Amino acid sequence: MHIYKTLKNFLLDQDYYIDMWQNYLHVYGLKKIEVLKETLIVLAVENFNLELNGADFKVLKLTNNEILIVGNLKEMRINK
Repeated sequence: MHIYKTLKNFLLDQDYYIDMWQNYLHVYGLKKIEVLKETLIVLAVENFNLELNGADFKVLKLTNNEILIVGNLKEMRINK
């Protein structure tokens, strides 16, 4: 369990982070959801907006500063 706590402390010490695996996308440090559609999601994160284009997007989990999305991601952009 020590490795898990060390990794969690390292990641949560950041202003934000984005990780992807299979067809999941996790964003920590979420400030605001700008657009939430099945084919387009725009998230305000720290000093930029994260634009996700794809298909079949669904929000699996949402907290004050985190979101977990599943779907078919085709394109991801950072807009300042």
